[in-house]
Amino acid sequence: MELHELTDKAIDYMLSDLEARVEADDPKLDEWEKEQFLPSIIEQWDRRRKLSDKQKFILGRIWDKV
Repeated sequence: MELHELTDKAIDYMLSDLEARVEADDPKLDEWEKEQFLPSIIEQWDRRRKLSDKQKFILGRIWDKV
């Protein structure tokens, strides 16, 4: 997924889906993604609705993987 495709609505959808995958212990997600990265950016998004380009890039990479 390209950075320009990551609208607020797309990020809302992706984080909601990925949060459910973390809770379900999806084997497609590695431990760092489940335990550190995703919980951190979900909390950050909920507080400020802003992610850095690097965070968006990693989020897109994770999304493409699952």
